[in-house]
Amino acid sequence: MNQLIRAALFDGSVYSEIDEQPEHMFRALGMVFIAAIAFGAGVWSYFRNGADPEELLELNLVLFIGIATIIMGWVVWTLFAWMLGTKLFGGSASYRVLLRAMGLAYLPVCVWLMVNLPFGPFISISSHFWLLVAGIAAIKHSQAFAWWKAVIAGTIGWFWALVMMPIFLVLAPALNSLSL
Repeated sequence: MNQLIRAALFDGSVYSEIDEQPEHMFRALGMVFIAAIAFGAGVWSYFRNGADPEELLELNLVLFIGIATIIMGWVVWTLFAWMLGTKLFGGSASYRVLLRAMGLAYLPVCVWLMVNLPFGPFISISSHFWLLVAGIAAIKHSQAFAWWKAVIAGTIGWFWALVMMPIFLVLAPALNSLSL
């Protein structure tokens, strides 16, 4: 848990600790699963308020797709960061090392559980930007290159994996099916 909090607070030393330790893949995967469940449950609870009883079955699908979207987003974001970082910018991290590092940065997504609180939507959306900064820090320290390279590689992957995928796979279908 200490490493997860340090990664969320942009502590770069955590990435050197997990660099070549394969057992940390389970910790990263666990963090992504917890974040995915929090995201799915947050979106589900947000749309559940005011939903008709016959729409609840469709909301269960939104929950499942929300969970799957965050997990797929982790893989896609890491793939973009790895391809851009190693092929374009000469980074040194393997895909697995970057996957571990990016997984540890997913703690801010758990804030989506608070989406129904006052200012919850603002806080939840802000957590995606917090995740962006934590992911850029993970890319920078894992790939061992300059911040500007990490910003480019991280932002492009983040945009496709954690902005476009959730909009098209979760939010748009939920809004469409619930006729909001």
